[in-house]
Amino acid sequence: MRWNDLYIAGVGTYLPEQVETVDEAIAAGRYTEEKKAMNGYRELRIAAPGETGPVMAANAGRQAVERSGLSHDEFGLTVHASLSHQGLDLWTPASYVQANTVGGTGPAFEVRQGCNGFLAGVDLAASYVGSHKDFSAALVTAGDAFHLPYIDRWSSEDQNVNGDGAGALVLSNKSGFARVRAIYSYADSSLEQMSRGYQEWTVSPFEGGETLQLNRSMEDYLQNSDVDLDEMVGKIAGGVQHSLKQVLHEAEIELSDARFFLHQQLAETIVTHGICGLLGVKRESTTYDWAKQFSMVGTADLALGLDHVLAERDPQPGDFVVMQSSGAGYVWTAAVVEILERPSWV
Repeated sequence: MRWNDLYIAGVGTYLPEQVETVDEAIAAGRYTEEKKAMNGYRELRIAAPGETGPVMAANAGRQAVERSGLSHDEFGLTVHASLSHQGLDLWTPASYVQANTVGGTGPAFEVRQGCNGFLAGVDLAASYVGSHKDFSAALVTAGDAFHLPYIDRWSSEDQNVNGDGAGALVLSNKSGFARVRAIYSYADSSLEQMSRGYQEWTVSPFEGGETLQLNRSMEDYLQNSDVDLDEMVGKIAGGVQHSLKQVLHEAEIELSDARFFLHQQLAETIVTHGICGLLGVKRESTTYDWAKQFSMVGTADLALGLDHVLAERDPQPGDFVVMQSSGAGYVWTAAVVEILERPSWV
C-alpha cells in the first residue's frame, strides 16, 4: 500500500552484554568449522537470566519512544513480535511491553509470523494508525531469547544461528525523521507444511522435553514423493521477487534508487544467492557484514539494521531505505522508507 502520511518517529534497540563467539561454540562442540565456513556468522549476544524477549523489547521500546519525542498519551496501539519462548506460558507479552513502555488504554497485539513478525507488525500498525485518527502513534517491538534446553541457538538449525536481542520502531501519522512510502505483504500458504512436516500434533508446549531440531520438519517434508523441490524453491524465490517488485512499484522508485537495503541476518549462502544474486542487491548497501557480530536476532534484525544506518552510515534527506523480510508460512513483507532529516538523537 502506498502511504502519504505515515512516518517513523523513533527507533530503539537492545542487546545483552554477554558475547559468545563462533569459535567458542565450536570448542564446546555445539557448532562446526564446516558450518562456520558456510554460514559466515562471527558471534552473538546471550540474554542474562530475566532478560526475556518482552523484557528486552520493553527496553528497546522505551528508547524508541524517548527518541520519538512523543508523549505516552499519543500512542493508541502496541504491537509485539517474537519467535522464541517469551518467558511464561499462556500470557500476553504484548501487554507487558505496553505496560512497561507507553501504557494507556489502546490495544496491544502479539504477532507470531515467524521471522517476518517485526515488519509484518509494522504493516499492521501502519493500517491501524492510518485509519484511527483519534491517536497519532503506534509502538512496534520485537524481542527474542533462545535458551537450552528448549532450543540450541547453535545447532537447532543447520544454517541460521540465533542471537538474543530486541528492536523497536515508533510510527506516527503526524511527523517523523523518515516517511514510509509503501509497505506490501504477500503470502503463499501452499508452503505452510514446509516448516511443519508431517509430525503428530502435541497437547502441550515442549512435550517430551527434547531440544527442538527445526531441520527435522523440513527433512520430513522433503521425503514426501509429492513434493517437487524445484517448484518449492521457485515459489520461495518468486515470493521474494514479487514482494520487492510490488513495494517498489507502489513507492514509485527503482531498486537502484535505494541507497540502503535491509534484510534479515541469514546465512551467507542464502544472502549471496537468495538476496544479492536473486534481486541484484549490492552487498555494500546492506548492513549484513556489520551485523555478523550479532547473528540472526530473532525478529529484530531490521530494527538493528535501521538503527545502525542512522547512527553510522550518514543517511541524507532524500535517501531511500528498502526493507524486506520473510517467514515460514510462507510470508513476505517489504517496505520503502524515505529519509527526511537526520534524527535528533544521532
